[in-house]
Amino acid sequence: MSPLVSIITPSFNQGQFLEETILSVLRQDYENIEYIIIDGGSSDNSVGIIKKYEDKLACWVSEEDDGQTDAILKGLKIAKGKYFSWLCSDDLIEPSMVRISVWILERFSDIVMTYGDRIRYDTISNVIGYHRYCEFRPWLLKWGFAIPQETSIIRREAYDKANGLDKDLKMALDFDLFCRLSRIGKIKHLPCFMGRFRSHSGNKSTIFDKQVLNSGFSQGYPNELSRVYSKNFNKPFPVKKWQNISFLNEALAILDRRSNNYKKEITLISEIRR
Repeated sequence: MSPLVSIITPSFNQGQFLEETILSVLRQDYENIEYIIIDGGSSDNSVGIIKKYEDKLACWVSEEDDGQTDAILKGLKIAKGKYFSWLCSDDLIEPSMVRISVWILERFSDIVMTYGDRIRYDTISNVIGYHRYCEFRPWLLKWGFAIPQETSIIRREAYDKANGLDKDLKMALDFDLFCRLSRIGKIKHLPCFMGRFRSHSGNKSTIFDKQVLNSGFSQGYPNELSRVYSKNFNKPFPVKKWQNISFLNEALAILDRRSNNYKKEITLISEIRR
C-alpha cells in the first residue's frame, strides 16, 4: 500500500478561496491522503464550505487559535502520515503533486523534502506568472532563498528530528524549518509545476513586500525573517544578496535545464505521471 501523506490546511476567513484549495487536494491522483483542516474560528462562509466536504476529510475543527503556525501544529498533532505538507487556504496543488513527490521520497531515503516549480495566480484564478526554480544548493539559503512552500512534501521523521516548526513565528516559519532540514538531509527540486500561489492584498508575502518598502527589515514580517536568518547563520541578513536572489535563481535554473541530469529527471517525471 502507498504510504500515508498528511496535508494540513490552516484556514481563517478565506472562504472565497477555500473551496478551490480543498478541491485541489481531493482531486489528487494519489489515494492515500489524510486531509486535515484547522480553521481559526472563521466568521465568513468557511465553515459551510468545510462541512460540504467533511465526509472526505480525516478531521476538521473551527476554533479560535493563535494564527497559521498554531493551526499547522494542531494539525500535526493529529497527522499520522509518513510524509506531510501544509497548504494555505488560498493556494492550490497540481493534480499529481503528491504522487510524484512520494515516488521520489520512497526511493531516495536521504531526501528529507521535495519541492517543485510554482504558478502564480490572482484572486479570480487568472494565471499571472510562472516561476521555475533551480536545483537546491544549501548555500542558497544564505542568500535568503525562498523555497515555494506549497509545492513541498516533507518526510515526517526528518521534521521531528529538526524539532519542527517554531510556534512563535508568524511569517518565516517555513524558511526557519527548511534551514534546519537542510542540515539533516537532502532537499530535492523536482522540475515540474507542483503548486499555485495566490497573490492578493491579504497575502503575507504581499504584506511582507509592502513592509520592506516602508521600513526595510526593521519591523514586522521582514524583521522576523532577519531574526530567523541571524539565528540560523549567526550573521546579519544579507539584504543586497536577497535583492538579487530571483535573478540568481533564474540563472541557475537555466543552467540546470541544460544539464543531462535535468533531461533525465524530466523523462522520469513524465513516466511517473502516466
